[in-house]
Amino acid sequence: MKAIVFYGIEDLRYEPDWAEPRPLRAGEARIATAWCGICGTDLEDLREGAIIPIDKPHPESGRMAPLVIGHEYSGVVVDVAPDVTNVKPGDRVAMECIRYCGHCEFCKRGEFASCVYQVSIGQHDDGGMAEYFNIPAYDCIKIPDEMPLDIASLAEPLAVMVRAARKGRVSLGDIVTVVGAGTIGLFGIAAARVAGASKVISIAHGGYRAEVAKLMGANHVLNSKVDGWLEEFMDLTEGRGSDVVFDCGGNIPAIRQAVELARRHGRIVITTVIDKDVPLSAMDIMYNEKEIIGSVAHQHDREFKWAVQYLADGRVNPEPMITDRVYIEDAVSNGFERLVEDRNQIKILVTPNKDELK
Repeated sequence: MKAIVFYGIEDLRYEPDWAEPRPLRAGEARIATAWCGICGTDLEDLREGAIIPIDKPHPESGRMAPLVIGHEYSGVVVDVAPDVTNVKPGDRVAMECIRYCGHCEFCKRGEFASCVYQVSIGQHDDGGMAEYFNIPAYDCIKIPDEMPLDIASLAEPLAVMVRAARKGRVSLGDIVTVVGAGTIGLFGIAAARVAGASKVISIAHGGYRAEVAKLMGANHVLNSKVDGWLEEFMDLTEGRGSDVVFDCGGNIPAIRQAVELARRHGRIVITTVIDKDVPLSAMDIMYNEKEIIGSVAHQHDREFKWAVQYLADGRVNPEPMITDRVYIEDAVSNGFERLVEDRNQIKILVTPNKDELK
């Protein structure tokens, strides 16, 4: 089958004859992929080997590169294991990407996103940038008939920020600032709006992403490379700073900036995937009693289900973020490489089915 396979740092290949998925195990469904988004963490893996195991197998999945990349997906169920009852062949689904153990202390509390032994499908095992792949059936969320499958593939990154808004306790009337205007930052704007923020401020660096920030619901878009932006920010927050700040910038300066922009008693939610130490002002955090909160992933029965609903009922419209849709054969050069080279690209979706491009 056709697949995009990660072999290692700076080594991503289109494979026209990759092996079909292994036989289904108990509790699994087989999916015919409709769309799979290219995620920022996919690009981090290509640059630095951030998440996909390269030198030794993942302790739970037993897999390492080479493996099929892709964890933002939608598709159609084509087969299920005999014990599966929640979906059936023919169902159109968006999919959570986490396979959890079910028996660790966090799973027992229903905190599946924090499972000690979790496996990410598309990072620790073969993912969705292929014609077919296997996934736990509990990860499959059926979508309405009228919901386009390309839109459904964006439930995963939206769910990341739905969780960030929940963990950051965004509430009615809050001022929320989002540092960064990539896919996660733009969905952070939308998630803050859905959660009840009265004012959302986007910190972006101009260009098309700044325009899309407004379309996603930002009241104000400030360019931190332009003189006077901080004074304007303080005016917008009545001199106090932001109630909640989402760090979605993907770099050390962005994290530091997120902490600095929070008001006294403010909350900073870190969503960046970056394996580096970040110097912060302990005095600022202590004296102003700021909270720094980590937020990772999502889970099928909470944030992911809510994200599907927000996309289905129109509370979140991701269409301005989709800058291209490409066929799997062209995904390496016309997808991954373009995202690295062109900052006006935001979300590129990949399909192994040419009929989806019609």
